[in-house]
Amino acid sequence: MDKTAIPQNILLKSFAVLVLALCSTIAVFAQSTILFNNGAQVYTAPSAIIQLNGGFQNDNAAATTNVFENNGTMTIATISGNPGSIFLTNNSTLQGNGIYIVQQDWTNDAAFIAGNSTVNFNGTLQEFITSTNSTATTFNNLVLTGGGSGNNAKKTLQLVDAYISPTGTLSLNDRELETLSNTMFVLNPSNACVTNNTTLGSEGFVSSSFNIGGSGSLSRVTNSSLGYLFPTGSSVSGTRYRPVVLTPASSASNTYTARLGYNDATSDGFNTTALDTTMCIVNPLFYHEIKHSSGSDNANIEIFYNQTTDGGWDGIAKWNSFTPGIWNEMGAVTANANVPLSSVLKVNWPNFSNSPYILSRKKPSIPILTCAAVCNNSAGNTFLAAGAGSSYTWTSPAGTTITSGQNTSSVTIDWGLLPGQVTVTTSSILACASNPSSCFVNPTASTTAAFSSFSEGRTYYFTDSSLGGINQWAWNFGDGSLSNLQNPSHTFTACGPQKICLIASKNNCIDSVCSNIEINQLYSIPNVFTPDGDGINDLFFIDNTCLNDYHLEIFNRWGMKVFETYSGGWDGYTRSGVPSPDGTYYYILKITSQKGKDESRNGFVSLVRKK
Repeated sequence: MDKTAIPQNILLKSFAVLVLALCSTIAVFAQSTILFNNGAQVYTAPSAIIQLNGGFQNDNAAATTNVFENNGTMTIATISGNPGSIFLTNNSTLQGNGIYIVQQDWTNDAAFIAGNSTVNFNGTLQEFITSTNSTATTFNNLVLTGGGSGNNAKKTLQLVDAYISPTGTLSLNDRELETLSNTMFVLNPSNACVTNNTTLGSEGFVSSSFNIGGSGSLSRVTNSSLGYLFPTGSSVSGTRYRPVVLTPASSASNTYTARLGYNDATSDGFNTTALDTTMCIVNPLFYHEIKHSSGSDNANIEIFYNQTTDGGWDGIAKWNSFTPGIWNEMGAVTANANVPLSSVLKVNWPNFSNSPYILSRKKPSIPILTCAAVCNNSAGNTFLAAGAGSSYTWTSPAGTTITSGQNTSSVTIDWGLLPGQVTVTTSSILACASNPSSCFVNPTASTTAAFSSFSEGRTYYFTDSSLGGINQWAWNFGDGSLSNLQNPSHTFTACGPQKICLIASKNNCIDSVCSNIEINQLYSIPNVFTPDGDGINDLFFIDNTCLNDYHLEIFNRWGMKVFETYSGGWDGYTRSGVPSPDGTYYYILKITSQKGKDESRNGFVSLVRKK
């Protein structure tokens, strides 16, 4: 073919019929060339290849019937600055089951009958799907490919909505379908009919803008209880892919719509500082509008986010429900950590009115606080908290000191004299603090520990005389022996000084006192004994275990010495072994303590033999 012989415009006049046989090709090469069909009926067979370098307009200004039926592959290319656009004008009809590869804009002011066709927007510049008379195009298979980044990665709905047929598909690949304030309606109820690239940084997504009274969105019809992907995203301030998956409760027919608002929701009228009391923060980076435009099924809502750039979240809140004018926590959810996208899932959500949804950080439940009974000027008072958080923050009033346990569920506090409030909050792993739990502490008067004692030989008897309503006692006798009786007794086996200590307490009111005794003094001396061989009180004995220089002398009533020993006691016999008669005898005991103190004694003892 002689390219120079091709006219600048190929004009198919009215009533002309152009039939392209299988595998035939129409090529238009001249610069500024456009294929302009003005009323002709055109048919391209399957596998026909049509290459249009500069655009295509299907028009019907001069005819009553104009059907351009494409069953092959038609490429409308941008060549040397000539945009590869399609214009459907003046009641014309474009139909067929073929493929359209469009490298620039799609303007539909007439009729497009999609059939089983595929339209592939494949340009390297921003492409617009539009109309000058508000005609919305229904595509069968809509495929977004091509080059370009930023705005040039966009395929944009301008002034009109668009549709995917009940049998069609939407393939986003790595491109942005920008709906602005318009809606892309997907009428195919298959959950698999919308696909996209999910490689981090190269995701395909649908972006929409916010308008009071009606924002743009992606709309999907459902007829199963499978998950339906809404690949929402934004290219404002960088590309962000933040999808939603909705799972209807049944296979009934429903229609849901979704949009990502990649900005602080406050700027759209949804104040991110207006929260119910169950949350500490909502996501200031983005939110979603999710609506239920037809049907009555509840649905699972799963919102995805990038934890690296968006932070961590463990809840979902909804605007204006149930309390008007604030974000309301939606209750129990499941947080799923993953890479690159984590998610928060709300199961079986029923209420899609007042549409905005936002990720939130939920406050842990208020911890259960167990407060100590506190005494004036007491140390080590223990306070316990039980809750679902991972850390705890304690505060105590002036005049007290938290000595240990801050950030844990148990603290010890040294208290002074004044009453005050102890408060604890618990925080989640996302650093969201619970509402506080507190108790008011009014310290009671201190206890005073005191005791007295008396002894019988080496056995001591102790009497508690503490003040302050004591109900617990802890005795330490200094030789390793302990007792928790109020008034104990203890027999000492060792000699020398012993430190006796009593810790007296009532609840956490504690006081202690210590006293020293010397286990080396002369104990009481018997004044009668009965040496009759029955094994009971047969010996006049003075315990000299802890004494030195022992010397005992016994005299009868006439002053005669009848017995003498440097150890032990008197068995009632004279030095010659004769039993001494009953009567009163005089003794002289010379003795010193282990510390050299003179402990000498003298006195009378009665000898009585039982008959």
